[in-house]
Amino acid sequence: MICSLRSGATFAALALATGCSTLDNTPDLAVNPRLYVDVDYASAAPGDVDVFVAPTLDLRDAAALPAHDGGYPIRYGGDEFWLRPVAVMVGDVLVRELRHSDIFGAVVERAGPETVIMKPSLVAFTVGAQEGMAGSMAFAEVGLRVEVLGPVGDGGARPLWHDQVYANRQQTQHELRPVSPYLLVGRALQTTMSSALRALDGSNVARSHVPVDTPPLGDPAARPLGR
Repeated sequence: MICSLRSGATFAALALATGCSTLDNTPDLAVNPRLYVDVDYASAAPGDVDVFVAPTLDLRDAAALPAHDGGYPIRYGGDEFWLRPVAVMVGDVLVRELRHSDIFGAVVERAGPETVIMKPSLVAFTVGAQEGMAGSMAFAEVGLRVEVLGPVGDGGARPLWHDQVYANRQQTQHELRPVSPYLLVGRALQTTMSSALRALDGSNVARSHVPVDTPPLGDPAARPLGR
């Protein structure tokens, strides 16, 4: 059986454990800098192509999560901890990071024929703890698939310019009192966003009249992490 690790009501206690007197206890990755800090990536050659970012789809498969590893039980944190749906928070973070990065000319609210369309999908967002002989090991994992469709071409079709999964896993050693996995997931999201922004910038999907260059779909660096 997979049981819940924490509930949203415990967030204040989690934050107080950091020892800071002025706290933001909002359980929302997109607004709480204690949980997530922007990666502050800026393109050295800002793009001139506008992008429309579609709402982030939640494609996580809870049935695929293992309940045990090496004979020790794994407990997962539930989405009820968060103030808003996880995919919505991640989508808000992605849009903000794109706007600050100058990779694209602008992030627009509506897509025209010349606008590039980005379709993000959340394929992993997991927090949990694994019990062991020496205590618990906290972990968090994020996986974000980013698809980019080019401008409308002949026949009304949009070419697929970019399709990669960016992922990161954070974990502690087995300890009696490990750091909360809800704090670790912010680090995993930071690393995931950094990888995605750098890859998008290098792919030239945001620069007109420049050949698009993306890594092959089998690139190990872009695969979701496994256990």
